[in-house]
Amino acid sequence: METDLKKIVGQRLQLLRMEKNLTQEQMGEKLNLSTSAYCKIEYGETDLTLTRLNKIAEVMNMSAIDLFRKIDGNSYFNNSSTIGTSIGIARDCSTIKIEASEDLRELIKANSKMIDMLCKRIEMLENKIQ
Repeated sequence: METDLKKIVGQRLQLLRMEKNLTQEQMGEKLNLSTSAYCKIEYGETDLTLTRLNKIAEVMNMSAIDLFRKIDGNSYFNNSSTIGTSIGIARDCSTIKIEASEDLRELIKANSKMIDMLCKRIEMLENKIQ
């Protein structure tokens, strides 16, 4: 896969994972990968096989076709109209183009879930310290 395509696929898989309230560690375990290996998928640093994408679809409780549709952009990104907003969501601050306000809402929703999850983890760790 081309580097940009790998990053876009990784970013969209990240959104799907967060939507399912799964951590990168949990995804790695479910896919029989190390957390580091799974992170490389989300960061666009590795090529994905159809077999691996099919396994990711199973973990996400969807068909491979539905996963491909979401990766292709039918759920998160609308390719018809351009507003031109760019938002960085990858580790290396690369940007993706957000095509419609609904896409931005989905991205905010996914990031809000991640923030909530991290706040709960912080609270849990603080309780363990006390």
